[in-house]
Amino acid sequence: MRGLFRHLAFAALFCLLGVGVVAYLRGPAGVPAALNRREQLLKMEQDNRALREEVERRKQEIQRLNTDQSYRDQKVREKLNLQKRNEQTIYLPDTPKSKD
Repeated sequence: MRGLFRHLAFAALFCLLGVGVVAYLRGPAGVPAALNRREQLLKMEQDNRALREEVERRKQEIQRLNTDQSYRDQKVREKLNLQKRNEQTIYLPDTPKSKD
């Protein structure tokens, strides 16, 4: 009788422990939260990758501006809407997009 009671007590303990584990894993700190954190982490990694590429592109642009005088002149003219002497600039009106 004593052994049977001990086995039943252990079975009940394991059942309660199992129910507790399942409740924890399904709760707000369990599997759904872990999946949400994983999605956030993947998005942050993607954003970091895009930012690193942007930084690299801008570094190359700065390097080119520092070394190429004609490119620098071109960018300054574009930015300030200037033109060289004897250079003509033609402005075309924007055409509205036709609705198909």
